[in-house]
Order: sequence, then structure tokens, then C-alpha cells
Amino acid sequence: MKLLDKEKAILDGSMGEGMQKALDNLVQLGKAFDAEKLVDITYCHYPAEMAIYRGDVDSLEDLSKYNLKTIVPTTTSTICYDLDDPAITGIPEELANEQRRVYPLHMKMGIDPTYTCTPYLLGYIPAPGSYITSVESSAIIWFNSVLGAKTNRGGIFTKFSALTGKTPYMGYLKDENRKGTHLFNIDLKPENLKSEMDWSLLGFHIGKIVGSEVPVLVLPDSMRRNIRQEWLISLGAALATSGSVTLYHIAGITPEAPSVNGAFQNTKPKDEFTVSINDINDAKHANNTAKSNEIDFVLLGCPHYSYNQLCNVAKLLEGKKIKDGVRFWICTMRGIKMQARWTGVLDIIEKSGAKLVCDTCAVESHMRESTCRHFGLKIPNVTRMITDSTKQARYVKDLIGCEVVLSNIDDCINAAIAGKVDNF
Repeated sequence: MKLLDKEKAILDGSMGEGMQKALDNLVQLGKAFDAEKLVDITYCHYPAEMAIYRGDVDSLEDLSKYNLKTIVPTTTSTICYDLDDPAITGIPEELANEQRRVYPLHMKMGIDPTYTCTPYLLGYIPAPGSYITSVESSAIIWFNSVLGAKTNRGGIFTKFSALTGKTPYMGYLKDENRKGTHLFNIDLKPENLKSEMDWSLLGFHIGKIVGSEVPVLVLPDSMRRNIRQEWLISLGAALATSGSVTLYHIAGITPEAPSVNGAFQNTKPKDEFTVSINDINDAKHANNTAKSNEIDFVLLGCPHYSYNQLCNVAKLLEGKKIKDGVRFWICTMRGIKMQARWTGVLDIIEKSGAKLVCDTCAVESHMRESTCRHFGLKIPNVTRMITDSTKQARYVKDLIGCEVVLSNIDDCINAAIAGKVDNF
């Protein structure tokens, strides 16, 4: 690996042991993947240490002892509780106290404690073509695909990039690795793709086919003209869940796909598919594991909901009451919750009995089977969940162990009020 003189000096200890170790980790990562050099980054989305992982908070404390600060704007992914209102999720006090340790340490290191999977909704929008590092699959795929910034799946190495401002030049940072691999012609009508759930199902279907490669979607003109931000968020999250897609292109929409040929960098696709309504229906069926229509948990906000989505939920909930015995979480971030408070949206949601939960979501919380087992909580912590997100539906089966109903937001709201799903 070719290093700059300044980088060599850091490895020799010119900026102290902490920087030396941080940069050495990145160099070793680069060498493992035959990276030719390190490059400067402009932004980092950092893997916030979660107390549900044993030793995670301790590792942050060890890192903070070097008194290093981030040298690029750095946001944080989710933690396992609501920072301002821990009791809202019912987290055990011991676990809340452990998680509480991370906030002052992040502040000491210059990290913005956003604790969200959608930092771009707070205005963290790296420029097209810029090098960044990121964790959280739905954030990574958004940065790469919709914004045209360049990032790999950073994992734990993202921490070291935040402190050094460097990352190995490899993978999706290189233009030749960003070309499309598979072509998908979307043979659907606008009414088939009119909600976050519908786009989530589309992504789930395509992700299962391409795995870790780069799909290129061709939409009918009527869909391209009316596509919404929230739909693309759901699409990307699902692509990264059923597969490990890190980048996708939509011809005429995403910045690196002015045309189909442009998305493929004038090469031929490895394979071509047509997506039909049957594929969407099959994806929905695959994500429904419920054996009864009785619901005791409703989850919206995976990825974290935008203010616009909260407004829609408030409209659907206004004047209604959540059934006793049903927990209803709508997950978002504190900045958007504050906006909802100012405009009265939060009041409408809370009067219904629903809870606006920040900084976390069900699968990142104490509701995980492993955490419930450690604290002597009920397993599974909920019996049957309904959600509009294939990402959440996929993960709750493995991590919480409950049954799942995947349906649209109207069905989710109705289930919260009635305690059961109609037309099950």
C-alpha cells in the first residue's frame, strides 16, 4: 500500500498511540483487500456502541482514553433505548444505566449523538462523488445510491475513519465497482407501488436475486415522475436485508444512472429479469409468519420515520385509541420528534396511546431474545407483531422470535386499535 509521508509519520507515532492504532487498523484492512492507498473522507456515520452487546460500551471507554476527536462530521447509529425517555420502551434499569455511559463519551470525542439509521433526514447529506464511511445497511445504500456518495460497509473500522479522516481506497469507492450487474424491468402499475410496504417488497424480491451485486431498475415513466423519498428509503432497506446490496441504480432517477447504459457503464448486464405483481405477492407471503390474527405489538419506523410520515400516522390516529394490551411504537429520531412536538403531531399520536420512540427500534432494544434471557424477561417479549417494513419483519423473526404480520400502514393502524388484523 502506498502511503503519504504524513500517514507514515502517524504510523510511527508522531500523533500519539491512539492515532497510530487507529490508522494501523485501516492500513491492515486495506492490505487485506489489496487497496493501493488511503483516501480522505468528508463524513462518517459511526457505529454507536450498544449495551446489548457485551463489552461494546467498555470498548468505547477504552478508545476515549486516548483523548482523540473526530476530524470529519460524524453521526451515530442507533442505541438500545430512548436517550431522553428510557422508560418509554420498558428497558431494564441496569441495561439503561450501561447504555447511558456512551453519550458523554461520544460528546467528548466530537461525535453528534444522532442515534438514528436515517441521519440524512437531519441534513447530513454528503456531496455526490465524495468518499465517506458508514455503518447501518439502510443508510449505506441511501448514501451510495440516492446521493451518489461513495462508501463501503464500514463495520467497526468506521470508528477509526472518523478519528483519522481516512479509509482504504477499495470496493465501492472505485468507479469500476459501481456499475450495474443485473437489469430489472419493473412490470407493475402505479397502484402496485403506492406505499412504503410495496417498495419494501420490491426491494426484498430483488435483493434475494442479486445478493451482494448491483441491480439496475427500469421503472415505467409514470412511476419515475411520482417517486417519493420515503419509498426509496424502504426500497434500499429491503434490498440490503434480503441480500447484502450496497448500491442500486434506477435509470433516470439516481445520480449515476442517467440511462440504462450509463448505469451499466456501457457494459452488458449479467442477467435480466421482469418483476411482476406475483413476485410482490410472493415476497409478502414469505414475510408473514403469523398463525393467528391477534396482535400485541405494532412497529412503524424501520428505517426511522420522517416528519412527513409522522404527519400521516397522526392523521390516521386522530380521535382513535390503541387497544389495551397492544404496544405501538413509531420509531424516529429526537430532532424529528421535536418538530412533531412543535406542530402538535406528537400530541395527536400520544393521545391515541401510541409511543414515539427515539434512538432505537425493536430489534436494537432489550426485546432481543438474548437480552431477555440475560435479564429474565419474557421470551419472546411480544407474541405477534405487525409492521410495514420487510427489514423489521425479517429481523424480528430471528432476533425477537415472535410471529410477524407484514402489511400496509392502514392495516397496522387498524390492528393497533382492534388488537387484531382483519382479512387475515
